[in-house]
Amino acid sequence: MTTRILVVDDDPLVRTGIRLLCRDRPGLEVVGEAGDGLEAIRLLEEESFDVVLMDVHMRRTSGVAAAMTLRRRHPGLRIVLMTGFADAGFEQHARNAGADAFVPKTASVDVLLGALGSGAGAGASPHGVDAARPGGLLAGLSERERAVAGLVVDGWSNPQIAERLHLSSSTVKTYVSRCFTKLGVENRVQLANLLRDRAGD
Repeated sequence: MTTRILVVDDDPLVRTGIRLLCRDRPGLEVVGEAGDGLEAIRLLEEESFDVVLMDVHMRRTSGVAAAMTLRRRHPGLRIVLMTGFADAGFEQHARNAGADAFVPKTASVDVLLGALGSGAGAGASPHGVDAARPGGLLAGLSERERAVAGLVVDGWSNPQIAERLHLSSSTVKTYVSRCFTKLGVENRVQLANLLRDRAGD
């Protein structure tokens, strides 16, 4: 039985490379490509896929935000996130987003293809996460970061947040930047949309 894969990355060369790798591996076939998370969400409404392999950092909608939406709409879908900036905390972020596995872009071909070929109940790859989904989206944030993120969602500016929380503007800027990194978003709009979507689950 062939595993139908959707590759989501804003770099066409990456998508092509993964397609070629899968072509040489029996049982794996890339049958769809998307340039960002929004396109991936749309394609999943139109076609059936077994696995989505998705970059974390993309334009318009981040891989983390898209993964959360896809997990909610397609519970049986296997979601594999990939990143070029993996750190010790990324596994928790991937779990919070609903990912079944994650792979650094520096991982070997065998690790990548292994993550794609594993069934949803077959466990994670050596660099992956299992299907358990603990906590909420904000579980990886500190108490102060959660407070700042909440005010960002409410439309507060950095100076307003600084005054409310009795912090300097530079400190607030640092907290906002940490929230972006931990949640896999690139700006305040993406952060607000991500948290609002999660609140509606």
